[in-house]
Amino acid sequence: MNALVFSDAERRAMERLGDALIPPAPGALSASEAGIGAHLLDRILDLVPERVPLLRQVIARAGEARAEAALAALKQSEPALYDSFCETVVGAYFMSPEVRRLVAYPGRVAVPARIDVTDLEDLLMPVLEQGFEPRLPPGSPGTEGG
Repeated sequence: MNALVFSDAERRAMERLGDALIPPAPGALSASEAGIGAHLLDRILDLVPERVPLLRQVIARAGEARAEAALAALKQSEPALYDSFCETVVGAYFMSPEVRRLVAYPGRVAVPARIDVTDLEDLLMPVLEQGFEPRLPPGSPGTEGG
């Protein structure tokens, strides 16, 4: 199997595990309803393919066990792996436009930097006053210790 393709069984496992972390609730989508086993998993593959081995490791460890129990055991035995898995699932969950709409989160929005010219002058003035004399690295010939 291609390392960057999830099987149907792995996708179903991601839905089970995702729903254990983000279950259905009134007015909110569960992880599977948001698409953690479908298009959101594909987004993980596209954006952070280095997380694929981590996901596969958690899926393999969970096996056919109840998702809640499997994640509780993982949290106990390997907290760093558990945290990375949770971070990946939650990050993907919030890539869903429907989820963002339901929680009124617009996603990352670019905000242009505004620098006032007087601020820039204040920042540069000490440099201008000091001059542009090059400084030699410590230990160079002509410096102390060089």
